[in-house]
Amino acid sequence: MIQKTEKNRIIYLDVLRVLAIFMVIMVHAGDIYLFDPETMTFGFECSVFVVLLRSSVPLFIIMSSILLLPIKTDTTSFFKRRFSRVVIPFLIWSIVYVFLPTPNNIVFGGPANAFTDSSINVFLYNLMMIPINFTGSNAHFWFIYIILGLYLFMPIFSPWIKSATKKMLIFFLSIWGITLFFPYLRLFFPQIQGECDWNEFGMFYYFGGYFGYVVLGYFLHHYNRLTVSRSVAIGIILFIVGSIVTYFGFISDQKTFLNKIVSSNVEDWKPLEFNISFLAPNVVIMTAGVFMIFQNMKISGFMQRVFKELSVFSYGIFLVHYILCLWIGNWMQDVLTINAGIEQFLIAVVTFLTSYCLVKLISFIPQSKYIIG
Repeated sequence: MIQKTEKNRIIYLDVLRVLAIFMVIMVHAGDIYLFDPETMTFGFECSVFVVLLRSSVPLFIIMSSILLLPIKTDTTSFFKRRFSRVVIPFLIWSIVYVFLPTPNNIVFGGPANAFTDSSINVFLYNLMMIPINFTGSNAHFWFIYIILGLYLFMPIFSPWIKSATKKMLIFFLSIWGITLFFPYLRLFFPQIQGECDWNEFGMFYYFGGYFGYVVLGYFLHHYNRLTVSRSVAIGIILFIVGSIVTYFGFISDQKTFLNKIVSSNVEDWKPLEFNISFLAPNVVIMTAGVFMIFQNMKISGFMQRVFKELSVFSYGIFLVHYILCLWIGNWMQDVLTINAGIEQFLIAVVTFLTSYCLVKLISFIPQSKYIIG
């Protein structure tokens, strides 16, 4: 039985949301440790963390599907709530991040030759790009663009998933699972199933992408009827298998990356993302495993309140954490002289707590929902 509190709040989702936001902060805390350009090496501990933390973003999508589908309000009300709680804070902080100073640069970035090389034009470029795509100033918000697209489709998808049978959901997930292997197939056949120079929309195009996580979350929440012990055991197996495949794939990608640097002297980071892609089958397996491990978690009244408090502010923590992580990481990296993995963890803990305190203070401002969600 799923543990709930007042207003049918689902406890395990509070736990998962807090876990997922901490995982995101851990990933960003490790950016300064992952690759050393002087020695041309990747840190072992940070590489392990990259793998173990890869489920963070997919977990947010899974949780959104459980909380929002099927939609229980009219479409207008659904979009109004998403706009006030998600879009407006996202836009505000995207603008703020354009002007926030970082430890080593006056501005966050953007193309060095945007109009001219002057800082003012980089500011203008980053501001104008916000409705179109993320830039150097709000690159950590790339995921918000994805989740907003999923929100737009949810009212259309909701009637189907409300009436869908277990077999129909399995049918969708089966085809989605096939599409997860297409990047590997394209290594040998660059264009498949109707794709060509004038058409990128192949036969299974509409079954691909992040919406598969939406269906996966809904399916696991409603149809995982395994006992707690069996669900946890299977979840652990899935997580371990997925982690092993992801790790060795990531190590292989690191070698490809280093070969490119040596041969062409061009830092192309794209190869590093191939086997740790959020839509790689091994990452999907890991994510399903994490979800199944925590799905039947039960916690005491005090811990319920702690996780609920942190969960309520999780979006705000996500919005503010990155700049804090940069400054805290820059300071702690100079102060600490211990294992890189331990330093990464400590930076994440301090950043998480500092972000929570800042968001908590902002929450006392009238209409703070427009700032922190």
